[in-house]
Amino acid sequence: LRRAMSHFDPGEKMKTLKENFLQGALEKSRVPREIGAQIWELMAAFAGYGFPKAHAASYAQVAWQSAWCKAHFPAEFMAAVLANWGGFYSQRVYLNETRRMGLTVRPPHINHAGPEFKVAYPKGEPVLYMGLNQVRDLTRHTQARILAHRPFRTLEQFLTQVDPRPKEVENLIRVGALAGLGTISGLLARVQKGTWHHAQPFLFALDDGEPAEETWTLAERIAAQQEILGASLDAHLLELLPPALLTELEPTPIEHALQQPGETVRVLGIRQTFQRFFHAGEMRSVLELEDLSGVIPVVFSPALHRRYQKELNSRAPLLITGEIQVDPLWFEGVLVAQRVQVIPQ
Repeated sequence: LRRAMSHFDPGEKMKTLKENFLQGALEKSRVPREIGAQIWELMAAFAGYGFPKAHAASYAQVAWQSAWCKAHFPAEFMAAVLANWGGFYSQRVYLNETRRMGLTVRPPHINHAGPEFKVAYPKGEPVLYMGLNQVRDLTRHTQARILAHRPFRTLEQFLTQVDPRPKEVENLIRVGALAGLGTISGLLARVQKGTWHHAQPFLFALDDGEPAEETWTLAERIAAQQEILGASLDAHLLELLPPALLTELEPTPIEHALQQPGETVRVLGIRQTFQRFFHAGEMRSVLELEDLSGVIPVVFSPALHRRYQKELNSRAPLLITGEIQVDPLWFEGVLVAQRVQVIPQ
């Protein structure tokens, strides 16, 4: 099969191989012929890329190993991907995939996080903690002292043993890295009152008369995480939109939209990637739109791309209306765009 595909043989040999494949899949693995035909088409589409035997074999091995690890050790696999700063997609895409898998993702924590993304089991369940080295302005020297002296049970203990610079401790507090030692608003108030100074030992305990309830809103936490960590961990950006607005827009979740070929739908999401390429003699542009349920490729004609170029460059949520089609290039559902609207946050 591989040899025939590498020669792009359109003759009887490929037809015979296809029939043998469909019949064998049905008899040996009980795969219906229509599903077997879809698998065959996927392999045929790969022929122009995977024809070198060494290349195809090595990619197949990595793909199989990755799939096995993701299925059996999902937390450890996603932590490794995130520690490697992702790949084709931005780190934010992999973070959202991690949440869709039902895994818990937390900001860096002084008692649990490592230098890179890691998995911890503080209460018996896997929790992915972002690495300390992703905290803006946090030096390696300070990270080393955190790892050497933890666990920390009070703010005073942390400040005394680690002796961070004021900017470092404020950034750690703002992203939630001292969760369990107090509220964000309370901890910030205690270190900003002027009773603690870098490289100065304590004579008295810091004033701990902080409010029992957290006064920071979800929007403030997300803004701080985006500023200091480069990504939001507490919530997806779409979760900040008012419920009344979502009711008014009535977007179709991407997961459901992909199951409606031939239908016109409206989907709401965040732009992740953008590509331009030639296909069938014309320039096409494709962006990937993501919501809480999944990711969908959105295809734009050259004229439509020119019309909405400003909107497509926005990092705000996009409401895109279009028709769900099965693209012959990828053999998967895509949204052929008709209209684009930016939703201000």
